[in-house]
Amino acid sequence: MAKANIHDRDSLARAYPSETFAADASENDRPRVELLKGVRVLSAPDQAGDFEFERAVQYTGEVPGAVFLAPFHRRTAKEFARADPDPHDGYDAFLAEIVAAAKRFGFRAETAPGPGDPRLRGPRQ
Repeated sequence: MAKANIHDRDSLARAYPSETFAADASENDRPRVELLKGVRVLSAPDQAGDFEFERAVQYTGEVPGAVFLAPFHRRTAKEFARADPDPHDGYDAFLAEIVAAAKRFGFRAETAPGPGDPRLRGPRQ
């Protein structure tokens, strides 16, 4: 599990380096891949902007329970024309996706129901 800060791009880069992005994106770009490699956002940012995420794999047909992001190379027509495209293309955009997902979907303990919460009353099945 890695901890990063939404305001500190270097903390994201240390937790998910560009070499890892390039390897994961290359694996995910293969035809008929069964397992996607990427990251799972585990928490929403706290007051300081810190959040947790981890490297993860997910089956392509699996319904995600938590926020899972898989990197792919985002190539344009111009980039496809090059003989050897940069494997790190799209890295900055993927880091931005991680931050956006943490802000939007991360688990927030303060909003989860606890003992005595009216949402937990009633018959159990």
